[in-house]
Amino acid sequence: MYRDVVQWSKIRHLILVQGRSIRWVASEKGIDPKTVRKMLDHVLPQPRTARRANRYPKLGPHTASIRRLLRENATLPPEARRSIKSIYERVRDEEGFRGGYSTVSDYARPIATVSDYVQVRSSTMKTASGNMPKIC
Repeated sequence: MYRDVVQWSKIRHLILVQGRSIRWVASEKGIDPKTVRKMLDHVLPQPRTARRANRYPKLGPHTASIRRLLRENATLPPEARRSIKSIYERVRDEEGFRGGYSTVSDYARPIATVSDYVQVRSSTMKTASGNMPKIC
């Protein structure tokens, strides 16, 4: 939250140059004393650390085949594409994956585009006369 370089410099100046106490600066500026101490430890605000990427220990040996299936999916017509559920079942049954569906889903969704795994079949929505049904 405290990434403003100007504010950071002013607080350091109040303590280091003007001799104000950490407690006084903290109460005056409405900042926790621990935060003020961090400001004293570093000349400039520290960059935010990047979030650690999700790791999939059970899925590890199967990621290559999931990526391959998703690449193949992108080349198929929409009605022939596999859902993430069918990819999960294939990896589970053929390769012995012992993790859950959500692990495969969480891994595959960012890789696949929406059109790759959502199968909208308008043909199933048509009535016997070939028209789309009215939805009231």
